[in-house]
Amino acid sequence: MNIKKTAVKSALAVAATAAALTTNVSAKDFSGAELYTLEEVQYGKFEARMKMAAASGTVSSMFLYQNGSEIADGRPWVEVDIEVLGKNPNSFQSNIITGKAGSQITSEKHHAVSPAADQAFHTYGLEWTPNYVRWTVDGKEVRKTEGGQVSNLTGTQGLRFNLWSSESAAWVGQFDESKLPLFQFINWVKVYKYTPGQGEGGSDFTLDWTDNFDTFDGSRWGKGDWTFDGNRVDLTDKNIYSRDGMLILALTRKGQENFNGQVPKDDETAPVSSSSAPAPSSSSIASSSSSAPASSSSEIIPPSSSSVTNSIHGIRTTPTITKEHRGLVNAKGAKVNPNGHKRYRVNFEY
Repeated sequence: MNIKKTAVKSALAVAATAAALTTNVSAKDFSGAELYTLEEVQYGKFEARMKMAAASGTVSSMFLYQNGSEIADGRPWVEVDIEVLGKNPNSFQSNIITGKAGSQITSEKHHAVSPAADQAFHTYGLEWTPNYVRWTVDGKEVRKTEGGQVSNLTGTQGLRFNLWSSESAAWVGQFDESKLPLFQFINWVKVYKYTPGQGEGGSDFTLDWTDNFDTFDGSRWGKGDWTFDGNRVDLTDKNIYSRDGMLILALTRKGQENFNGQVPKDDETAPVSSSSAPAPSSSSIASSSSSAPASSSSEIIPPSSSSVTNSIHGIRTTPTITKEHRGLVNAKGAKVNPNGHKRYRVNFEY
């Protein structure tokens, strides 16, 4: 009899804990957005023509990220960032993040943008090779890092864009929700293969594909549907739109996910999109909004960026509730094996 009572109490405790966690996840008052390529590649050149969002407390980004970097099992962290911090849209933060989950190595620098990132379209570029990472704005180099961390950017990375709000005021400024809704506009994206000496004019890059967003290509892109600690928004596919030849990411109040504004005009004509999209690689996983979650605990749902003050990224286990009830996931949206959840540690330092 005592054994039965103990079992019942344990079951009730587990149910109560799950309910509490679910409540915490669904309690966020704001919605953001994340766009990601279904394919990861090793090396390349990545360009995007964008007008970024900016208001105190927000992050508007373009970045490269390797799925699973956030898992604290000894695997490497692989990430390269462009982030416009809402408190200062006259610049953007570049960063390389390596090391391992819980002990990341970062190298942040800030670069002027004129006109401000939220006032005009600019072409942002990332070049990733075995020997260097290079950042450009409107074709001009603003940073080039050789050796060091670059040698630790191993494996593959996918291209991502997101718009969210960090709870770290020291990093992004005090959140000003009166500025909502906010929008990040992407006119076009170009991705180049790394082909040493074989590109146009003897360059090291050959154009692979272009997307001008006349329509949304679901065979190339996925839409994030997760959240993470230190982020006051839930990332949702409801805040990603293709409108008038522009891809739009939105940051809104919960329940007000929409775009009724005027799409800004870009003086630069968008290039023609590639006629076909690349097939996702075997390591790529589609968004849970378009496919059921994998049953294997080793497979990864694509993640989101989570830079914080001093860019020390936190790892934490968070249940996310979606239409398909993906169950227990970590900070980056990856499914977690409940029997091994201790590998997904909370380690946020603001």
